[in-house]
Amino acid sequence: MNINENMRLIDLKVSDLLTILKETAPTPPASPTSDDDEIGGYEIAEKITGYARQTLYQLKSAGEIPYIALPNGGVRFSKKAIVNWLMSHKKLTNEEIVDRAENFVFKRRARRK
Repeated sequence: MNINENMRLIDLKVSDLLTILKETAPTPPASPTSDDDEIGGYEIAEKITGYARQTLYQLKSAGEIPYIALPNGGVRFSKKAIVNWLMSHKKLTNEEIVDRAENFVFKRRARRK
């Protein structure tokens, strides 16, 4: 494949275009493993939840958001703990509710037999 800046795009074959795409494609960044946990101050919690700092202060004072209390009075947040806390508030879809109800009725009938 002999490509220069004077070559028109329409003159290229599909295989040439695929080769160019493969050569110029950026390498994807390494995704963090599930074992990685980021711990930090209110900035971490703000970034993950999207809540304002004042809201985070109120949630922490009420004991509603998971946090790490440091001996010097500081506060740290674990990314994993906050994500788990957020996911615990997830609402079920109508399909999930119907599936759980059918499963409950099925198990109940199986116990009575």
